[in-house]
Amino acid sequence: MSNIIQLLPANIANQIAAGEVVQRPSSVVKELIENAIDAGATNIQLIVKDSGKTLIQIIDNGYGMSSDDALMSFERHATSKIKNADDLFHLTTMGFRGEALASIASIAHVEMKTKQEGSELGTLIEMEGTICKNNTAIACEKGTSISVKNLFFNVPARRNFLKSEGVENSHILDEFLHTALIHNNISFTYYNNGKLIHKVDKSTIKKRIIDLFGTSFNERLIPIEEEIDAVKISGFITKAEYSKKNRSEQYFFVNNRFMKSPYLANAIDKAYQGLIVEKTYPSFFVNLEVAPENIDVNIHPTKTEIKFLDDRVIYAVLYAAVKRSLGQFTLAAQLDFESDSSFNVAPLKEGQIPIIPKIEYNPSYNPFEDKWKEQKPISEREKSNNENWREFFYEDKPLPKQEEVIELIDETILEEVEEVQEKYIAKTTSDTIQFQNKYILTKTKSGIVVINQERASQRILFEKFSQSNYESITSQQLLFPFNHFFSPTHSFQLLELVPEIRKYGFMLEYQKDGSFNIVGIPNTLHSENAQLALEELLYDLNEQSQDLSTPKHYKIALSMSKKLCIKEGEKLETQEMVGIIGQLFACSNCELSPFGKKIMHKIDFPELDRIFE
Repeated sequence: MSNIIQLLPANIANQIAAGEVVQRPSSVVKELIENAIDAGATNIQLIVKDSGKTLIQIIDNGYGMSSDDALMSFERHATSKIKNADDLFHLTTMGFRGEALASIASIAHVEMKTKQEGSELGTLIEMEGTICKNNTAIACEKGTSISVKNLFFNVPARRNFLKSEGVENSHILDEFLHTALIHNNISFTYYNNGKLIHKVDKSTIKKRIIDLFGTSFNERLIPIEEEIDAVKISGFITKAEYSKKNRSEQYFFVNNRFMKSPYLANAIDKAYQGLIVEKTYPSFFVNLEVAPENIDVNIHPTKTEIKFLDDRVIYAVLYAAVKRSLGQFTLAAQLDFESDSSFNVAPLKEGQIPIIPKIEYNPSYNPFEDKWKEQKPISEREKSNNENWREFFYEDKPLPKQEEVIELIDETILEEVEEVQEKYIAKTTSDTIQFQNKYILTKTKSGIVVINQERASQRILFEKFSQSNYESITSQQLLFPFNHFFSPTHSFQLLELVPEIRKYGFMLEYQKDGSFNIVGIPNTLHSENAQLALEELLYDLNEQSQDLSTPKHYKIALSMSKKLCIKEGEKLETQEMVGIIGQLFACSNCELSPFGKKIMHKIDFPELDRIFE
């Protein structure tokens, strides 16, 4: 059978294109908001229902379109932004391919209302799978309103591959932030399932960051600015002490378009070296203005990856700019003359002679005279004895017999020696001891077992939590609840998780300004670590979002076992160690932690004998 080459039908070709342009509901949000920005809108509304599967609506007050242009906009590669091939190298708009509306219409029910300024009537167009079902004149407001309903209605396989509602909403919020952050000259409003999520007015970039990420950012931000022929850099970085354990608050923009660049992010990380803890990352909001002919934004369907003509120059300039801003802030903080009262001295009047203060003292007074006379000089022999005892106290050496030291020390030291000996004997004869506040050593019938206390605690907690056993977790009410602004994405997720994480001891109250009051925390958690534990929980859930086979409560159990476990460095009493051992051996898997790391190592007596021959 010979293969026959034929042109694909328009509906199939559009669905294939939609596979690249519309990967999930957030892709629709991105394309439509970018179109609204290119249309000169100064006010944009985003309305979402059921994480975008039921409705995504964008309303703008832009230029609008004529009836003919509105219908033409649903054709493939129909665009007003490209006239010839040279225009591809001088792009200043957000979109340019002309694929968005055609691709969206091929996999959803689309309704468009649009009207140009000065026109008496607008246009209503209804599309269903590339077919125009309605094209009529209507009365409407200036601008454009596009409603995308029943996304993937004719591609059920694509719809089935969508993630949970929380995950899809998180992606939609990310796309909203990517545009709202940098386009501070536009007012944005975002509704999700009828609830107002964000409403920001025109403002400065700094005010926009604070409006979206919370008032706590007001004291965190450090301006950054640099300009050379190749690039102009502007934006904000954060103070070193506010570094995070993930990169969730790192935003790069090129010519007001969001992009991802691990290479340039490394330049900023490198500038912070020596100022932040290892494996933590600074937050930043940086815009690069580059001549359009020196970049290529057409290397990725979502346009989030950009190729620079000479990225090494930009790397070097960005590194130097961040380094200088950090240095200037540190110097200003150290040399704050205005706040130092010692410099606020009134100047002398003309002819005035400065008065030298007099200090009265008794030259014959010696405060040590009487006490010194009472002190007995320390002999060289006593010094030597004290040094020897210090070695025994701090090194793992057997204590000398009591009768060997009676002649060397006085009765007071003798009592201390007896007390130490009793503790030493009790410790060495015990079957269970702690080593370096990290390992538990216990004797078995056939040998010795060394247990990593943190990993053992993780395994115990994970099995309890995954089996919905929360009896061991109690909440401690904070006498002074503290208020915290989480990132917009995290705040949205946290609202959904409040009932679930209450089982783990977290008590949260949502405030009207978008912040949370933390009023209760697990009894095993320090209050200063509560906010960090919640942020890491949300970050863990985002990292695990691709795994649909694991229930959400298992993912939470995995994260909370890491946050609430006994950490390395914590000193344990004998009863606590014995309890950990008993609970560990009652687990279904006592050899590996929930993260697949070894918990224990056994050394049997024959092996010990072989070691010592």
